[in-house]
Amino acid sequence: MEDRELSVLSELIGEAYPQLATVVNVDDWMAQRFSAPAAFLLTQGIGETGRSHASYQVQSEAWIVLHYPKTAGVYQRLSDEPLRQLLRKSQYSYRGTASDLSIDIDSSTLRIWRDKRDRTEIAFRFTYVVTVPKAAEATINEFEIEEGRS
Repeated sequence: MEDRELSVLSELIGEAYPQLATVVNVDDWMAQRFSAPAAFLLTQGIGETGRSHASYQVQSEAWIVLHYPKTAGVYQRLSDEPLRQLLRKSQYSYRGTASDLSIDIDSSTLRIWRDKRDRTEIAFRFTYVVTVPKAAEATINEFEIEEGRS
């Protein structure tokens, strides 16, 4: 599931910030094997709740780190407004086209930290519904009917 979560978040960031490269590998991010400006994406599952026999709801948390470009030794701050506008416009729901996953973002958990000089950190919780795959069962295509005798 984490791949689909990262895919939909990557599409969300790509729509809000088309000029940014996305980094999803934690090892690359920790070793700083990327060039700014870039967005680092990380998700973590929080829990699952059953909705019905055919589906369940997954709760996850997302962290997005926007790394600023550096020009002449000075970091050029990236605004968080493009992401905010996109989320407001979509009423905090976003559907990825490649992953075909629709996430509902809890707007009350959206937190933005701008206290670092080289980046902005964004965190929020989101949910999505997963259908339980139905087991393939053999179907009966031929029926034998016995007629009653009188």
